[in-house]
Amino acid sequence: ILKGDNGMANSIQLLEESIADKIKNYQKHLNYWEFDDKHVDIWIKQFPEEEREIVLTETDSLLSHNYISKSKIKDFFEKIWDTKEIMGEAPIMSLSQIQFLDIQIKGHSQKRLINLLEEYYLKTKGVKINRCNNTNVKKYIYLDDCMYTGLTLIKDICNWIDNMNPNSYTQLDVILLGKYNGNVDYVNGCLIKKCNVKGITVKIYSMYEYNNNFHYVPPYDVLWPQYMDDDEYVNAYVQYMEEQKKITGKGGLGFRNTYLGKESDLFTSSYNRVVLEKALLKKGAYICSLPQNRNERMKPMGYSHGISLGFGAFFATCFNISNNCPLAFWWGDLWSLSSETLGKWYPLLPREVNCQKR
Repeated sequence: ILKGDNGMANSIQLLEESIADKIKNYQKHLNYWEFDDKHVDIWIKQFPEEEREIVLTETDSLLSHNYISKSKIKDFFEKIWDTKEIMGEAPIMSLSQIQFLDIQIKGHSQKRLINLLEEYYLKTKGVKINRCNNTNVKKYIYLDDCMYTGLTLIKDICNWIDNMNPNSYTQLDVILLGKYNGNVDYVNGCLIKKCNVKGITVKIYSMYEYNNNFHYVPPYDVLWPQYMDDDEYVNAYVQYMEEQKKITGKGGLGFRNTYLGKESDLFTSSYNRVVLEKALLKKGAYICSLPQNRNERMKPMGYSHGISLGFGAFFATCFNISNNCPLAFWWGDLWSLSSETLGKWYPLLPREVNCQKR
């Protein structure tokens, strides 16, 4: 279907309004910005005109699936309550033997979720949860929003076992809103080995699971671009990757192979997915060129370890977005001048930066 300029403009406006409606309560707790259609318009105008409609269409689709509003968080709490393997046949009775852990070394996501769950269960079930009393505890629950590499989870649990003296011969349930499955076997193995020291058994639950395990068959639920070589910033970043391979003697993860099967539900079509991924790669590579001393984990498609184009996640809550997501979604500062490094990109969902507990 061919569209005239007016048709395109109307379509873009509708998409901007749809995205703005989804993110209007983003970081409401900080109360510092209007995430409205004007905000979305400033963000999208940083992309070339011919890419804008598809970038907006696919961003709208990603947000529909993987933007976790407060109502979705409440659904998550209800699912926990109704899962017998977690809460038993009589949740109110079981709660006396459950402790909800608040042990995250980095970030606010765990504390925030536990605060919300405590408030929600008190309001809807009339019960209080145990957050700090170890007495008679037979089950520990580690709650968090999403697992990417799982390294944060491993660090937290190792620190808990080593320094907080949990009860022996108990159960640890790791309960997540979402998880990427690429590293799940490694994470499971690490947790089981560490918890075995105290005779603690481990089980991981999640409401959503995303396939980024390249040993599994596609489709993959991550933003992972196909080959391109017609952009100066992408070419420069790929050259940097090749240099890193030579220096370290390690392999890297490059472009995604063409795939003709069923597409991931996160995208509206395979064609649109390819356009979106390449658009995000180009802008992410541009952003990577900006800092003078770039963090080696900073990559166009999101922070990650190793040599790659980036993690490529898309998962955000109404409180924050992960740095494992493509830089074009979150990098930059809303207040910085365009002459400043952080002012050279305007983010759709700016990050609330993790602060180490002191």
